Order: sequence, then C-alpha cells, then structure tokens
Amino acid sequence: MPADPAQNDPAILAEIRTFVATWFRDGREDGLGIDTPLVTSGIVDSAGVVEVVEFLERRFGVRLDDADVSLRNCNTLRGLCELVQRRRAS
Repeated sequence: MPADPAQNDPAILAEIRTFVATWFRDGREDGLGIDTPLVTSGIVDSAGVVEVVEFLERRFGVRLDDADVSLRNCNTLRGLCELVQRRRAS
C-alpha cells in the first residue's frame, strides 16, 4: 500500500534534512524543523532548489517534473518529503 503523504516517512525526512543542512547550512541541523521555510527564508536559493531536486531524484529514485518544482513542494522539509512519497506511490 502506498505511503500516506500526511504521515511523513522519518527516514526520508532525516535524509532530506541532512542533505539540506550539509549543502546549505555548513552541516547545522539545529533550527531546521519540518516546517522551516527553506526558499522564502533564503536558506535555499533557486539554484539550490535544482540541487535539492537532483538529490531527491538520485537518492530516492523518483522522477520530478517541472510542475513538481513549486514553492508548495520545495519550501519545507515536509513538502519535499511529501513530494518524494507521492512520486514513489505513483
């Protein structure tokens, strides 16, 4: 049965958090909560979003379309995790 995006997979979430912390915050995960704004706060810029998308595709074996790259999907760890879960289920 496909994962329910409302229930974030802790393993996926942890890997995305570690990636974002490593690439954009010098490894600091403190203050990087599930709903911390990534793009709108400036943690991740537009070029960084491309890096995150490439990471998600490589690491989780999902294919993301241009329509997937939106503020709704890419602005928080929750959004990124739910995006991966939806793509894995489809």
